[in-house]
Amino acid sequence: MQQPKIELAKTRDLGEAITDSFTFISQNFKPLFKSVFAFCGLFILASAATYALQQVKVLDLQKRIFDNKYETFSTMSDRFGIEYVLSMFFILLSYTLMSTTVISFMALYKHKGNIAPTTEEVWGYVKYFFLRVLLGVVVLTVLLVIATALCLIPGVYVYPIFGLVFPIMVIENASFGCAFNQSFKIINNNWWSTFGALFVMGLIMYVAYLIFSIPNIIISVIGVLTHGRVTTSPILTIIGSLLQQMAQILYVLPLVTLVMCYFNLTEIKEGSGLIDRINQFGNHSPDNHLPAEEY
Repeated sequence: MQQPKIELAKTRDLGEAITDSFTFISQNFKPLFKSVFAFCGLFILASAATYALQQVKVLDLQKRIFDNKYETFSTMSDRFGIEYVLSMFFILLSYTLMSTTVISFMALYKHKGNIAPTTEEVWGYVKYFFLRVLLGVVVLTVLLVIATALCLIPGVYVYPIFGLVFPIMVIENASFGCAFNQSFKIINNNWWSTFGALFVMGLIMYVAYLIFSIPNIIISVIGVLTHGRVTTSPILTIIGSLLQQMAQILYVLPLVTLVMCYFNLTEIKEGSGLIDRINQFGNHSPDNHLPAEEY
């Protein structure tokens, strides 16, 4: 018996948010990841390649230091060179594109009545929202770093709140300022459940990420046991680094959960899902235009 399609706009507890996230991904695996790879694949590969080059550079630097052929005070400038800057730049672009793609996919999925959108439909949303989301990523990253630097607790507190800004920006077509204010309002009295769902899914993602890191861990352990220090060949370093960076695709997991949390919170506050279902009686021609701008 075929499992019924996931209804996004409904209230969920922590367990349901996690379970429904995996169910949504399994039901929409092919179209979802087709869109993700289509729009983010090139930047994921670019970040993987530049990160691998940076790791090879670090490996050579470590070897020269251990062989007493290099001054240690120069290592920082060599370690964080152009390869590192390019790697961070491509990671920023790939994360922004992935966030925009996943949220756009889920927004269209709901808009079309629980039907997976095409890549072309998702691309229309991605083009429209990418720069807005990129600005939000940069600003919120700076604010998160500042909050964490002042004290760990403020950084942890604002993490789920800041995350909700992006679904609000895309699904409600809100400006950054409007989305920022709205995120504080909808999470009121529901912070723990939102944080818990994101924390659990983030933990699952981290465990899955460790699987991609196993080759590097094994190589490092062998190097320590045989040479007394971390050592490996450039080829193995490149392969291990590429695998680690390709694991960026796992960010899809917490992103889906984040959107699930958004719909849960808006349903608790506004009951939008029930209202939509009432309005849909006798209506089978959903509008495919972008939502109206909010001010």
